[in-house]
Amino acid sequence: CQQLKDVLKQIYNGTFVARRGRGKTDNEEDNSEVVPNFLYEPNNSCAVQLIGHQSTNLLSSVDLYNVANDVRFPMEADIVQEAIKNLREDFTWIGLTDRIQESVEGFRQIFPFLAENLNNATKVMEEEFQSHGEELEDTTFALPEGYSDEKSCPFEHRNAGHAPTCGTTELDDETKELIMKLNSRDMAVYKAAVEKFELQMEVLQEYKDGNL
Repeated sequence: CQQLKDVLKQIYNGTFVARRGRGKTDNEEDNSEVVPNFLYEPNNSCAVQLIGHQSTNLLSSVDLYNVANDVRFPMEADIVQEAIKNLREDFTWIGLTDRIQESVEGFRQIFPFLAENLNNATKVMEEEFQSHGEELEDTTFALPEGYSDEKSCPFEHRNAGHAPTCGTTELDDETKELIMKLNSRDMAVYKAAVEKFELQMEVLQEYKDGNL
């Protein structure tokens, strides 16, 4: 079992090697020294998920993507700029993990086909249209004839974290500093995401209040 701080140090110093087999690293098996390599391959999931991974997922430029996992951070400002631009311009609606319930409800209101129960969703839509004087020819909203949503689709959190089996649940200052160094661009993107999310919530409330 490796301490998080040790893993972060290795990643930051370019000496991290993914474990394999029975917890041994490649270099431990051949007793070789690790030569610092500051640019991690995209398929090195153990490392890249700890290096501004959310920002990397928002990139559209191949050149930026290819240097996104370089812990010397040669193009950090460009990566942040493109990630935020794509977040603002290429996504109709976004959610926030730390506001998951609001996010799910928002998605289901904007995209009715994601409703927990489609029959209930069509009923709500029908009532809403009728309240505005709209005459509807198809009150099933294109659901298959005779369709009945018996299963529904409740929201489930299937990738929740597991309780640690080793180490400590507390983060010391050095660990926090390493996390911030490796994820500073994600913090910038998160700030932009919060701004977009808040604007979405305002628009949604305006719609609910009948002001749109």
